[in-house]
Parts: sequence; C-alpha cells; structure tokens
Amino acid sequence: MPPPIPFPIWQPAWAQTIVIPEPTNLRARGLVASIIPLSWAPKSSAKNFDFSLNASEILCCTNDYIFHVSASVLTAQGLPTDLSVSWCSIVDGLTCVLLGGGEPGTTQTVNVEITTQQGRVISQDVLIAIVSGVASIANPVTEFSDRNPVISNALRLPDNSILALDRSHTNQISLDRLLSTDGTHLTSPSGADLLNQIFQTWTDVLFIA
Repeated sequence: MPPPIPFPIWQPAWAQTIVIPEPTNLRARGLVASIIPLSWAPKSSAKNFDFSLNASEILCCTNDYIFHVSASVLTAQGLPTDLSVSWCSIVDGLTCVLLGGGEPGTTQTVNVEITTQQGRVISQDVLIAIVSGVASIANPVTEFSDRNPVISNALRLPDNSILALDRSHTNQISLDRLLSTDGTHLTSPSGADLLNQIFQTWTDVLFIA
C-alpha cells in the first residue's frame, strides 16, 4: 500500500493532534482494560481550528494507510452555535477535522470514522470542551459550486483557482446510423447491433509523480 504523500504547504497543528492508542491486551492476566476517552484541547466557541487524530500506532506493522475519513458532532442540538465540522480530510497521513462554534461551558463529542486502504474501519469518539464565553457560529469556509468545502490543503493553480478533479461523465451515443461497408449494422463481439450504446469516461483519477 502506498504511504500518504506529505503536503508541503499547509500542515496540521501538532499541538492539537492526539494519537489513537493501541488497545491494551490484559486478557492473558484475567483483567479487563478500561476505556480511556480521548480528548482534544479545549476551544472557545469563536475559535475555528484544526484538530487531528494520528492512527499510526493502531495501524502499526499492518502496511495499511488511511483511505477515507468523515466526522460528525454527536452532541449537536440543532442550534446555529452548535459545534460543527467545517471539513474533514487526510493530511500527511493524519485525520484532520476543522471545528468551529460550540455552546460555551459544554463538552462535545465528535465521532471520527476512518476507513483504511485494506478495509479496516476505526470509529473513534473524541471529547472537546468549549470554554466559557460568548457563543459563536462557525466561521464560513470557501465552498465549491456544489457546496462542498474547500479544505485548507487544497492545491491551487497559478490563477489561484482550486485544482479539482471533475466528476465522472456518462454519455449516451447513438450508433444506429453507423453501417459496415456492406450496408449492415455494426455489431458487438456478441453479435448485438450497436444501437444506443452507453460509453463512460472517467475523469476522477489524479496521478502525482
């Protein structure tokens, strides 16, 4: 499995990064391991900041890497000032979540789900305290036309636009007027007439060398 590609410009804040610990194996001694909740450093409601999880310890010696991440606030109440996830992304092999807002004086729970290239799924709850102060809504982030957020490590082109991969296109092309030299319809290898066949072009793969 290929390791994550380091991003040279925007870096996660290491002071706000915590490690998902390797589970303690105490069954051989007849003990039951206690579950210790993970907690990010407290934030104010007005603070928009990135918080990250490092899964390298739990994935140690597996030759596996993070493939997809998502995050949600389990304790959200539907208020404008709720703690909210502005975006969630993989940066330098870390699961990075940009958080904003939050009701002051509360402790919120953020669920982070990690899927690896080999199919492992890690669902990790993380606590974060919102310090006392004035309640604020999360600062808006730049969005694409389809309302998807632009993450901080997005690559920019020389004109300052965001490098984005186009979505896959499906085009239907009618071939009912294409005839062979003897006037018969062109056919597929199975002998079916090539009429209203569907062709797909995939444009959502980017290779970086």
